[in-house]
Amino acid sequence: MELLIISIAVFLNFGLLKWKADNERWTDIAVDVTVLGALTFLFGGTMGGMVIALVAGALMSIYLLISPPKFLAL
Repeated sequence: MELLIISIAVFLNFGLLKWKADNERWTDIAVDVTVLGALTFLFGGTMGGMVIALVAGALMSIYLLISPPKFLAL
């Protein structure tokens, strides 16, 4: 079950990042990568921690689709 969750989260994360790159939403991508990196660091690289980081990263990516960040907007 854990491997299925990881696979879905990775697919969703990369799919959303590709969509954001195609639509030039660079601020979203920067926030997504930063959040995923921070969560990975915080959970220490354990399998359970990585699942949590991937799912949380996917949810953050979906949230940023709905409400894009404005702090780097020109």
